[in-house]
Amino acid sequence: MRFGKSILIILLGFIYLTSAQEKGEPIPELKPDSTYIFISPRPLVSIAPALRFYENGWGINMLLSEFGYAFGIFYQRNLSKDFSLFASLYITGARKSDEFEQYNPNTGNYEIQDKINRLYLFPLMFGAQYSPFSNSLGESFKPYAEVGLGPSFIVSTPYDREFFNAFKYSSGYTRFGAFIGIGSNLTSKGQSILGLNLRYYFIPFGGNGLESIKDQPLTDFGGLFISLNIGTRF
Repeated sequence: MRFGKSILIILLGFIYLTSAQEKGEPIPELKPDSTYIFISPRPLVSIAPALRFYENGWGINMLLSEFGYAFGIFYQRNLSKDFSLFASLYITGARKSDEFEQYNPNTGNYEIQDKINRLYLFPLMFGAQYSPFSNSLGESFKPYAEVGLGPSFIVSTPYDREFFNAFKYSSGYTRFGAFIGIGSNLTSKGQSILGLNLRYYFIPFGGNGLESIKDQPLTDFGGLFISLNIGTRF
């Protein structure tokens, strides 16, 4: 009997203690914040550099013409994989093809007989380039045709003065010119530009021309230019 009373007292005490405890606060409902947006630090789909389309390109030209060696720079804007616009500037000397230095015993120097002016040509051309066979030929050979026009700047300095000093006595001329050409990009994938082209320039001087050799004036500063083009796309 005593054992039963003891059990009853323990149960009543347990009920009292549990009912005396305060209920805890309810766990708040989890509501995700919709203002957080995940942005990948890098493209989820990467394109190999060789397959990308680059809108711009620039580089240098190394040229050979009937005037001799020349150098230049170019910039191109690619509107599609087949069509682009460009600007180019060349720097070259201009002379008669038969100008050769000979030893002058009177001065002790090698000179060009009857030469009276050093001539320099700077054709600045703007043009368009189109590749009609890009879908039928390999990527390592992409021929194209091109046309261009623009101003050509011509500088004349007296031959009888020292090379740098002669620029104090220089004369400048501007003539309108144009060209037609063909060529090929030897690398048409990736960022590298490597190509060859041939351009024929038409740069008439007009009037009596401009003398490099006495009594043998140049009336046309155009001609055939062969160019190696090296650059990069971006």
